[in-house]
Amino acid sequence: MILLFIALFAAALFWLQKYLYRRFWSLGIDVELSFEEEMVQAGDQTSLFEEVQNGKWLPIPSLKVKFQCSRKLRFPDTDNSAVTDQYYRNDLFSVMPFQKITRTHRIQCPHRGYFGISGIDLVSTDLFFTEEMHGHLNSDTRIYVLPELYRSALLQDAIRKISGEVAVRRYEITDPFTHRGIREYEPYDEMKSINWKATAKTGELKVNIREHTAMKAVRIFLNLQDRNILRREELLEMSISICARLAAELTGSGVLASVYANARDCITDRILSLQGAAGPGGFEDICKSLARLDLSKETEDFNECFQERIFREEALYTVFISPERHEEFQELLAGYREKEDFAWLCPVKEMEEGDIREELAGNIVKILEEKG
Repeated sequence: MILLFIALFAAALFWLQKYLYRRFWSLGIDVELSFEEEMVQAGDQTSLFEEVQNGKWLPIPSLKVKFQCSRKLRFPDTDNSAVTDQYYRNDLFSVMPFQKITRTHRIQCPHRGYFGISGIDLVSTDLFFTEEMHGHLNSDTRIYVLPELYRSALLQDAIRKISGEVAVRRYEITDPFTHRGIREYEPYDEMKSINWKATAKTGELKVNIREHTAMKAVRIFLNLQDRNILRREELLEMSISICARLAAELTGSGVLASVYANARDCITDRILSLQGAAGPGGFEDICKSLARLDLSKETEDFNECFQERIFREEALYTVFISPERHEEFQELLAGYREKEDFAWLCPVKEMEEGDIREELAGNIVKILEEKG
């Protein structure tokens, strides 16, 4: 009789806990994933914090936390993980009542991009591990991996030449809305520059000395179209890194920079068109936009995207960055050369000759890919 009572009591206890876990296991369970930094540069390391909290009196003997992210984020700790098209992680926790557990995962970020974790799957059990319960939590954990600033001697020489050209043009262009003083009239001065009030006071012609302007921007056109049979993604990534380096030099010198690219944004699905960025904030905007370029999506035809903008808008100077040397693209540059001088930065794997139109030879700078 006692044995029967014990058996009935154990059965009742078993079904009671089973009922309680079925109904209340997810109550008070919170899982939060967060990156240590919002932005890192390609090649850097950062941390992912995984925080699990049980805010109720019922213990959770087994809680599997599953999430996935881009395989371009590398976790040195490969336990409880699998890598296929994505990186899949499965961590196991045992959480007591009102307990919070935090784990830190080191992450290597070798590739440019905008990466996120959109959801978290939970798998729990009852006290006797006889039944699994499943749940899902939303997550909005994001990180920017900004493009590396490309460095090479050839690129440095090209940037030095571009900076010199920009400096000369900034000096030649004056701002009609600001002035820094008054001087005597010279025969080459325009009538509109005369300060009539100062002239009336002194009895001699006086003209305004205008400030040199930076209102016009240096335009950077980034052509990521690739018509080759074998895709050259390393040269496309190199082009993006060159663009980031040039933008850093320009914005750091107080020059406005506008960046246009024919690849699509992974968030908005639009091609990149960022105008008039300046200073540290402008450079950050450029790098974040470059990080979001998705090269897995089909690019737009460069000429169709930007031909009208290239010829219609005025600029302090124009730089084209393109590993593609298709005849149609070169024809566009040859037409622009009749209007204005420019620089063409062309990433290449080797210094081959004979594929550039003769009239563009003075504009192109081939940047040789450097093996890391």
